[in-house]
Amino acid sequence: MPAFARLPANQFGPSFQTINKGSLVTFSYLYHKPGHDPTPLVIITDIWRDYIRGVNLHYLTFPYIMRVLQPNCDNRTFSYYNIKGDGYIVGAFRQYKRLGIRQIKKLDCAFLLKVLQTVRTIDPYQVDAIRRAVRDQINRMVNPPAQPTEEQPTATPGTTATPGTT
Repeated sequence: MPAFARLPANQFGPSFQTINKGSLVTFSYLYHKPGHDPTPLVIITDIWRDYIRGVNLHYLTFPYIMRVLQPNCDNRTFSYYNIKGDGYIVGAFRQYKRLGIRQIKKLDCAFLLKVLQTVRTIDPYQVDAIRRAVRDQINRMVNPPAQPTEEQPTATPGTTATPGTT
């Protein structure tokens, strides 16, 4: 299969990277509909003469992104068959006209997966404990009403106390 595009050398990877099935790419899309994604992030399933097809990760939640990327990123055998059983992922499947694609960039899957795994290493139980602590602090009376600390002088009935008089 011929390469979709040859990318020029850059500071982030080897020169002349080839975009194939399984490549993770981002690009500006000229033919996007109003309210739709003008800069898709796509893992490619097919490269045809006039179209590319793939899963736009912007339409997925983090666990689903990891489910798609881990086994399929840079996997040249990745296809629609790999995702067709999951309706949620199929809902993010898109087809793009090649004429509308501008400024395409191939992303380094290995690096991206390593970063994503690092970001999500927080234990969910720790997050719940933090939420409970914040909720407890909010529910606690942070600034209770002031209580008198010493007896205040009181006036006897029928007299008025004026400061500075004895």
